[in-house]
Amino acid sequence: MADTLETILASMAAATGNASLPEKSNAAATTEFEVSKSTSKKRERETLLTPPSDIWNPQEEMSLDFTVLAKVTDAAKSCTTNPAMEIARQQIVRTLCSKIRRASEDLGIGKVPNSVYETWQFTSQLTVKEHDPLISHDGSDYSGLFEELCKAGASKSGARKKCKELTRESERMLRKFGQQDFVAGKKKVRVTVMEEGGSFQLAYGKSTVKLSAAHYVKLCEMYARKQGLDRSRMALKDQCEFENALFCLLLRYESLDGGGFQAALNEECFGVLLEEFNCRMECFASPLNCRYSRFCSAFLDTDFVFGSVGSFFDFSPRSGCFEANPPFIPRVIERMADHMTALLTAADGPLAFIVIIPAWQETEGWRRLNTSRFNQMHLLVPQKQHGYCEGKQQIRKTRWRIASFDTSVFFWQNAKACNEWPVTEKKLESLKHAFKSKQAEERDALGLRKSGKRVRSTHGT
Repeated sequence: MADTLETILASMAAATGNASLPEKSNAAATTEFEVSKSTSKKRERETLLTPPSDIWNPQEEMSLDFTVLAKVTDAAKSCTTNPAMEIARQQIVRTLCSKIRRASEDLGIGKVPNSVYETWQFTSQLTVKEHDPLISHDGSDYSGLFEELCKAGASKSGARKKCKELTRESERMLRKFGQQDFVAGKKKVRVTVMEEGGSFQLAYGKSTVKLSAAHYVKLCEMYARKQGLDRSRMALKDQCEFENALFCLLLRYESLDGGGFQAALNEECFGVLLEEFNCRMECFASPLNCRYSRFCSAFLDTDFVFGSVGSFFDFSPRSGCFEANPPFIPRVIERMADHMTALLTAADGPLAFIVIIPAWQETEGWRRLNTSRFNQMHLLVPQKQHGYCEGKQQIRKTRWRIASFDTSVFFWQNAKACNEWPVTEKKLESLKHAFKSKQAEERDALGLRKSGKRVRSTHGT
């Protein structure tokens, strides 16, 4: 039995192209395999009951090696978050955003983008081990913030001085945050949920977050799957834990003030990538906008319970086809290209990345993607000929938006992937057609003007 089991596990690891499993005792290996097999069968039954929808496809999931998943699970165990903690964290982020605006006024420059805080944080996380997912410490890299201030018109010396001041202030607030006790001695407050008009509102004390009914159902099912639960028969304790996790998730992404909600591909594009390239996992997503139930995302602490495997920069697949629509931050795109290059160089199976970014041809990241030896094809989609799903679709009545720029689609593949999923003109035409914006059709169906306001009916007047 042991030999047979080890053979099965080894073949599963080889099939995914990931590292082989560590040796285990017969009893431990048998137990883990039987539990995994049981969970797998349960998932198969669930996917048959839940058909694909506009906002996600529960019937497809990228297979990953046990060791990869175990590593992510271990990392998630060290993460702590709860509603009170997220509320305090958001208050700090908002205070720092306000200080950034005041700094720009002191520098005599124009308004900085809403995404400036996200740019600061995500750029820093590329080079420095952060102590908190949203709050910088005194050793953080402020180059992203510095560049945004300079682009807005600040002098280098003035921008550098303000960045140092803001980083010191962030460190002070982070220390104070770390000294707070968010559990012991506190009056227990529950997250309450109320459904109204096709949406759900979650409240914890005076803090509230909202999402559409469709996204609530999606996230509830994703959570239940990850925990091995039946969504339709969750115990009260499990339901409370889900609502706490959902509140933390929504507040985390809301704290980024919109910068974290980059537009996503529509379901038709994902359908083409799935059918033509067997692409069933995203390198940059969130539980809110992911197409499949397994994905990479920025925040393991809030996203893991919904299916995230953590940051793409900590993810090392050896085979498979992946979609990458990263935050449109130049440093992030550059780092992504470097990480993909390393992965494709080391891969022993067919490995491919389909990358979607703005056609910013003057940037270093775009040039790296375009000139790489792994780039098999570049598809340019003109701005007026395509659109995306709204980044905040979970709280908006409309889902579609016209693209703000030309889009570049790069097909990065190693030799085995070229044979497995060749890029053809027919496939490119299918993808280009799928990119077509549906904003006008949606607006007409909802009776909305271009401004988004509903058109009053004139019937009977």
